[in-house]
Amino acid sequence: MRIRNIVILLVILLALGGYFIFFNNTDPPPEEESKTFVWSIDIDEIQHVIIELPQENQSEAFVKIVEGDQFPWYFDNPEKSKVDSDRWGGGIPLLLSGPGVEKIVAQDATAEQLTEFGLTQPQMRITLTLTNENIMNITVGNKTPTENTYYIQVPNTNDVVLVDYTWYDVLERLVTEPPYASSDTD
Repeated sequence: MRIRNIVILLVILLALGGYFIFFNNTDPPPEEESKTFVWSIDIDEIQHVIIELPQENQSEAFVKIVEGDQFPWYFDNPEKSKVDSDRWGGGIPLLLSGPGVEKIVAQDATAEQLTEFGLTQPQMRITLTLTNENIMNITVGNKTPTENTYYIQVPNTNDVVLVDYTWYDVLERLVTEPPYASSDTD
């Protein structure tokens, strides 16, 4: 009887082992694709930002002024009003340093395609001035029919890509609800 129990346990163990070997994927996991960016610049190189909403006739401009350990971003107005560091933080420069591409829509788009994607009458225009005084002009067109991405023209090309709508929403809010620092913030 004892040998019979051992044989039964051995059969169960072999069955479980076979199941484990058969269904266990020994292949290495597929390598994760590296993210492609519409553009890529170092966040520390951004010196001046203009965000325009042409269809709403609104815009805001921001300038980086480094003074000791103070938060360096200000509104580019005569008063050089302080920007709310909680709303701006490191996130805004990171967003401006280059959004990730969701999908490439067109390479060397035609004038008709640029019009179709809303890039000839854009929803947003962004102008970035870098420390080396290079200027990057970014054009954001229409929201896609699925409403989860926007068309963006890759700077200095006629290539068109899709970028997640949240990227647009955060930057739009800088214009529609400017991040002025409260008067008691130093």
